[in-house]
Amino acid sequence: MKNHPLLKYWSLIIAFVLSSIVVKAAEDVVFKHYDESIFVISNFSGTDATVKENKSVQQLLDVNIGGFRFYLEWERQQSQLMLRNAYGGSTPFVDQLITIRKHLEEKPDKILTLFLDFNVNTNELTKVVEESGILPYLYVHEPGNDWPTLKNMVETGKRVVIFMMQEHRNSPDWIHYVWDYAVEPYFSILEAPDFIGEFLKGDPRNNLLIYNDYNFPKRAGRPEESFFNTTQNPYLIEHVKNVWKSTGKTPNFIMLDRYQNWIIQVLYQLRSFQTIKGTVTFNAQTLSYVSWDGTNSLTSGKYCFPVGPGETVTLTPKSPGYQFKPETVVFEEPVQNKEQHFVASPLEITEGLEAYYSFENGAMDYSINGFDGKDIGVNYQDDSQRGMVAVFSQESHIVLPKAEDLKLRDHDFTIAAWVKVRSYNVEDRDISIIGTKGSSYQQSIHLVLRNQKPYFGFYANDMEGKTTLEPGKWYHLVWRYNKLTGEQSIFVDGKLDRRSLGHPSYKGRENIYVGIAGYNASTFMNGEIDDLVIWSRTLGEEEIWSLSKDLVDLAQSRSIFLRYPVLSKVGFIVVALLVLLLIYLKLPAGMGRRRYLSPEKLKELENTASDYPETNYIQLFGDFQVVDKEGKDITGQFTPKIKQLFLLILVYGQHHRKGISTKELSQILWPGLSYQNAKNSRGVTIRKLRIILEQLDTVEVVFNVDCWTIRFGKTVYCDYVEALQLLNENKEHNPEFFLNFYRIIRGGEVFKDEAHDWLDDFKGYMGNNIVDNLLKFIHLLDLDSEKDQELILKLADRILVTDPINDQALSFKLRALVLQNNMNTAKYTYEKFASLYEELYGEKLDLTFDDLLRS
Repeated sequence: MKNHPLLKYWSLIIAFVLSSIVVKAAEDVVFKHYDESIFVISNFSGTDATVKENKSVQQLLDVNIGGFRFYLEWERQQSQLMLRNAYGGSTPFVDQLITIRKHLEEKPDKILTLFLDFNVNTNELTKVVEESGILPYLYVHEPGNDWPTLKNMVETGKRVVIFMMQEHRNSPDWIHYVWDYAVEPYFSILEAPDFIGEFLKGDPRNNLLIYNDYNFPKRAGRPEESFFNTTQNPYLIEHVKNVWKSTGKTPNFIMLDRYQNWIIQVLYQLRSFQTIKGTVTFNAQTLSYVSWDGTNSLTSGKYCFPVGPGETVTLTPKSPGYQFKPETVVFEEPVQNKEQHFVASPLEITEGLEAYYSFENGAMDYSINGFDGKDIGVNYQDDSQRGMVAVFSQESHIVLPKAEDLKLRDHDFTIAAWVKVRSYNVEDRDISIIGTKGSSYQQSIHLVLRNQKPYFGFYANDMEGKTTLEPGKWYHLVWRYNKLTGEQSIFVDGKLDRRSLGHPSYKGRENIYVGIAGYNASTFMNGEIDDLVIWSRTLGEEEIWSLSKDLVDLAQSRSIFLRYPVLSKVGFIVVALLVLLLIYLKLPAGMGRRRYLSPEKLKELENTASDYPETNYIQLFGDFQVVDKEGKDITGQFTPKIKQLFLLILVYGQHHRKGISTKELSQILWPGLSYQNAKNSRGVTIRKLRIILEQLDTVEVVFNVDCWTIRFGKTVYCDYVEALQLLNENKEHNPEFFLNFYRIIRGGEVFKDEAHDWLDDFKGYMGNNIVDNLLKFIHLLDLDSEKDQELILKLADRILVTDPINDQALSFKLRALVLQNNMNTAKYTYEKFASLYEELYGEKLDLTFDDLLRS
């Protein structure tokens, strides 16, 4: 107890010293705008407080408080406006305003912000303000204008900003409704709080940010927290800094239930951060919604990010419907504040267009991709408003290509359609527009009408719209998914109906269906659909509005043959006949229709057991294997993380000339780690990989201009690299191309047992080439000769490894087996294939055994 006064004495000295530091910091930020500045606000009246403020208004002004939140109430007996304190007592509000006015007179550079809770007539408030003499100090903000600099506020004398927490009609222009200007994020006790683009209060486009519930966490047995404890715990600084990063908004108002000295150090550190600020604009107007690639930041078109010591910041703005200049900007550990502005330009409406079904000619796709649908029981008829439309009833539907082909899997997408429901039946739980046959989490999709409202679902990962759709009426519906933010959005007739963020992406591989969804037999479409369109990107709100008004022609750049299929078919036949005639005239005499490979080359292929050298090779087709320059198998030295790092740098380097950037590398292999921790882990893993690769002749991990690649010497063989080089040479006109290609890839599945999202596109690229080229290889063989049937079987089996339900490969395999008198094996192969097909698609294979033999 004897030491207590001494501790209190030292605390006061420290508070004085730090107050001087803050004053100096205030001088440094005087040229900042009001909405770029940070103020500590006292929750003086204890509104929703966890602890009570025990200082008076004057005492708080003396410690340089930045403002107050006051609760005002009308005292009937005294007939005056009273200010309530945290303990339930009250004093005349006019007296406290006079105290504040006198402080402003003594401190000519002082700026204050007041937040008022009240339910009395604003005329009574106006009387008190005028009586106190503070009215000349009140700032009036014009909506749409920028907030002034602190310097300008001081020079003009308009140094008090007043916000009202509740909206009041006919309020004077010097009192501003707070949620017209500010936002408040949801409170979180996490040091790095999650932010998914939604605020507790306020429009996300508002510039000011209120940081509530900002109180030091209590510790058991420690009723009071001293300044020294705070300096050893960066929780408070990191918490507010992370919200600042996530929202792109300066934490303007830090609300404290009880003022304590530790806030001085926190405020000093926050004000000491360098900042990167700027705008994202289109036609000189700031965008309302911007996400930032590689971060969890969601901002408006005006942003401000803090930069801590030693941090590198990469800015890549993203917003539906736009591209940006510059595309990306990197700031390497900036030592001063930076400004960076981005200019948006709209994408073409056909950018990312994957499929367009106008139903003018059945389920024909009017995009350049040719993803024609297969209609089952669907009728097409002329509608008085929409022209030709697709008419659905029970069990009628359209089968579209697989989700991967349409780029719906693990991808941004937008799906739009005109929809008219014939009637709602009580027993019909859902009315399906788009669906899949499955019904498992993230593996299936259903875009339906549920409870007569549009519904967006990935199964147990859903969102319901707000608008009730009347039967017998056309509506334009849009479902939009943004992978970067996890946003599911529904638009009705061009307007945003509902938006929800943080949804994991759809990762199914099934066929897409129009008019049914597989989870319930009663989900069939009961009505009409027109202009169904699928994009592999997020459309902007202007684009969606234009679609709803029929202001864009999605097929305007297509040829006349696409609009009129009859002409297309006739033209195709004529051109094909001319080409065949030309080929026939140029063929040497006696040459048949098929160009067979020489028997010697085929025999050489059959007799070669392995195409790998004895030393210095890396095998990626089939089982992963690495053999060093001494012929020793060193595969076991690749841990899962080292192997993934090796594959990541290898495939990116082969497909992208520059390789993979450090940022992408870290995001894929070490997501969630801080910049420094990711850097440390990356350095250790790359060093281990380099040590392993030194055991081969000249295989190097190369770092150049922030990108990583792998360089191979001439004596090292990698089957994947050889296959890519062969494909790039584009020598398909030479029959030996197919022999050489098959030699390389016959070892088995590429990247076997490697299941990584980032690897899917590379697997798909190689898989498509394997299927296409091996089918061409089979066509070069003598399909009727017994001597080629063994090779045809091997080629068909290799295709089926890549694509287990490829009916062309199955057809060749069955014919080969029959020619070899293996009828039982052929029928067993067919039955196994049909069973797999039904398991994957939920429907029976519509090709019979005899159909496949004849095809």
